[in-house]
Amino acid sequence: MAWTSAKPIVAGKYWYDPNGHHEAGRKKHELRIVAIRPDANGNLVALLHGVADTAPIETLNGDWYGPLEPPM
Repeated sequence: MAWTSAKPIVAGKYWYDPNGHHEAGRKKHELRIVAIRPDANGNLVALLHGVADTAPIETLNGDWYGPLEPPM
C-alpha cells in the first residue's frame, strides 16, 4: 500500500489527506480515517460524520491510503 490520489474503488476504511500531496511529517490533525461504503444506488460514498452525512467519492480530492485491515 502507498499514498495515492486515486479514489478508492472498494468499500473499506481509508486514511484520507484532504490536502493531497501527502508528505512525511504531515501534521496528524490534517489526516483522518474515512469509511467508504456503497449507497442505496451502489455508488461509493464517504461517511464523514456518521451515516446521515455522506459525500460522493467523486467530490473528495486528496490522497488516500488503504483499505485498512482490521486489527488482529
